[in-house]
Amino acid sequence: MATIGWAQAHEERKPFPWRAVLHWAVVGTALGWVAWRIPGMVSQFTETGVHVDHVRWGWLLVAVLSGAGALAVYGELHRKLLVVGGVSLPSGTVQGINFAQNAVSTTVPVVGGAGSLGYGIQQLRRRGVSGPVAAWSVLMAGLITSVSLIVIGALGLAIAGELPAVVAVPIAVVLGGGTFGAWQLLSHPAVLRHGLLWITPRRWAARAESAAIRLSDNVASLRPNGREWPVLVAVALLTWVLDFVTLVASVLTVDVQIPWAALVVGFLIVQGSIALQILPGGAGLAETGLLGVLLSAGIAAAPAGAIVLFYRAITWLGLAVIGWAVYALLPRRLSSTNHS
Repeated sequence: MATIGWAQAHEERKPFPWRAVLHWAVVGTALGWVAWRIPGMVSQFTETGVHVDHVRWGWLLVAVLSGAGALAVYGELHRKLLVVGGVSLPSGTVQGINFAQNAVSTTVPVVGGAGSLGYGIQQLRRRGVSGPVAAWSVLMAGLITSVSLIVIGALGLAIAGELPAVVAVPIAVVLGGGTFGAWQLLSHPAVLRHGLLWITPRRWAARAESAAIRLSDNVASLRPNGREWPVLVAVALLTWVLDFVTLVASVLTVDVQIPWAALVVGFLIVQGSIALQILPGGAGLAETGLLGVLLSAGIAAAPAGAIVLFYRAITWLGLAVIGWAVYALLPRRLSSTNHS
């Protein structure tokens, strides 16, 4: 009897929750790292010499709202791409995944970018989205926003007088038109088939033709129509506009005059530092680059340092804290949804 009782107890014993332990270990480590960074940023603000009485709190609120809004608009781009793929998820669900994905991307060293893509796809699949549609939503959102940034960045530098128009306009046209042309190539079986047959040895022609048909069929099933493309591009552009507004509002928070050219260059340097992924969220490189641009534009060290701290505290650390909090709650929310 004792043996039977022990066997039953052994069978009823639940396995050790390794996944939950790992989940909370990741959350704790990330939040601990962010918390470790916050005192340093506070002390740096104190060292700038800008007194809190001189801070224009209304503009700081605008910066906070526009910074959060930029990320939320990026989440809406994810949702619209899912709709193109025939999937409709609640906006709150998509936004939660988006904010958590951003936290992974901007705070996890080395593999943050790739890890955030994998995390986003995994979370969508756990909610019933097929693998191709999940990958489409995550990867295309990044592609559209990246191309949009380069295009408007080149045009912005031309308007600011930092880049000749004869250079900026061709860059924008070639990149924008080339990306659209490549998409049209992938989504039209006949064109793709002829292209592959032209560059493929004759003995591989049959295999290349079948591969072209399969690839085009998969891509064409997710192809936005003529009315959806302008909306997707407009949403991607709005993401960057709101991010730039965050920088402008951070400048107005300390009430200084800065040339528009310096703001455009500084903004692009920050985004480039983030994209390089040398350090999470462009840590160090982004702050140094933006500060250098502001100082070279004739801004005093104190307000320049405050601008950098406000902008990065909002768009990097602030959103990272929110994202990791969402990351911690997402599994519990999914579990409660499955049991309801």
